[in-house]
Amino acid sequence: MHWLGFSTGKGGRGKRRLCGLAGRRGGVSALAAAGRPRFPGAYARTRACSFTEAGFTLIELLVVVTIMGMLAAMVIPTYLSQRERAQDSAAMVLVRNALTVMQTAFVDAGDYTAVQATELASLEPTIMWMAAGSDLVTTSPAWVSGGVAASAAQHQVAYYLESPSIVDIATKSQSGNIFGIQINTVTLGDTGYVKVKVVDGAGSRGW
Repeated sequence: MHWLGFSTGKGGRGKRRLCGLAGRRGGVSALAAAGRPRFPGAYARTRACSFTEAGFTLIELLVVVTIMGMLAAMVIPTYLSQRERAQDSAAMVLVRNALTVMQTAFVDAGDYTAVQATELASLEPTIMWMAAGSDLVTTSPAWVSGGVAASAAQHQVAYYLESPSIVDIATKSQSGNIFGIQINTVTLGDTGYVKVKVVDGAGSRGW
């Protein structure tokens, strides 16, 4: 006679079957539904036995780790590249806005050397204007001074009033690249400017 994983033999003594219980007619729930006595202790021990059989092999874990490493190798460089582009775009937008402000200030002053930091701040208060003590931008060869202390992340723009008709503006991106513009205004109707950038240590015109 069999009761819930017990086999009754001679003398009424039972032999306990721990792991075979779960598979016999659906386990404890099936036996209970049939009206047979329930033995919670035996059920718990059977469940414990089944849990010890579950898990991952070392090979399976190594496969998972390898796949995750391959995915990271593909995704991380793409993410870093997109982040650098976003940072550089923010720096370029900032310098273009500074260009508009500087040209407006020239209309009022008629001379770049007469432009004051307070006037620039009043025209565009969201930009922190930082006066530089030396040339920032050269067009031939194309270069932006590595000493630019203005940070695009802090909305800072460095400027250098080179002459009554020429002014340099520049800022540094969070990526470490530097973007600048040299403005040359002969008259109100004759204004030119050259965009210069230094990306990964190489200077070039246009951006």
